[in-house]
Amino acid sequence: MSILRDRVVVVTGASSGIGEGCALAFAEKGAKLVLAARRADRLEKLVARIEAAGGEALGVVTDVTDETAVQNLFDSAVARFGTVDVVINNAGVADSTAVYEMSLETWHQVIETNLTSAFLCSRAAFRVMKDKGRGRIVNIGSISARVPRANSPAYTASKWGLDGLTRSLAVDGREFNIAASIFHPGIVKTELAPGMVKLADDFAASPEDIAGVIVHMCDLPDHLNFYEGMVVQIDLPFLGRG
Repeated sequence: MSILRDRVVVVTGASSGIGEGCALAFAEKGAKLVLAARRADRLEKLVARIEAAGGEALGVVTDVTDETAVQNLFDSAVARFGTVDVVINNAGVADSTAVYEMSLETWHQVIETNLTSAFLCSRAAFRVMKDKGRGRIVNIGSISARVPRANSPAYTASKWGLDGLTRSLAVDGREFNIAASIFHPGIVKTELAPGMVKLADDFAASPEDIAGVIVHMCDLPDHLNFYEGMVVQIDLPFLGRG
């Protein structure tokens, strides 16, 4: 039996792509889902799909860059299920804008969505998890946190920052037996960036492929941490990006 059965899992950016894939994959393991996204209609459909399959899920419309909204998300999770065991910080936005064309507004939007949201959710998670002596946080990074692609200063900075945040959380979590880790997807067929959904099936990963790895990282005894993972295409020139 999976250790995830009856565990309470919060997934941000849950209305599509990797987030939706994670929601369904965790539900298959018997977890109870708290799903956060801005699109209420999609959340409702996803909750209904999980419940129709015999699972338990709660959808909470959330802007993860808003401190009050994030607190409401975690308060709602605790009110419904009593606790939070796992958090998947998946909400994010892609951007490909040259530094000389980027507005400060765009910079702030990318940093707040990709990095600040993970801080807010992790802070809320720590406050729930630390007193019970266990918990798990997985931040969804990018291979851009290892090798940047061209014309993506804000996106690259946000993912490198997320990597640093994860390291800090992993150190600070030791005292409370809270495991923090990061997973770097390669190219995934999602709505996150224009053109991704048109990629060939034999090149791009599916959200289900990625979700399976993330769930595996979480399906471990509480004293273990699958600290870092990466899925990358064999044909992707990752090591020599250019």
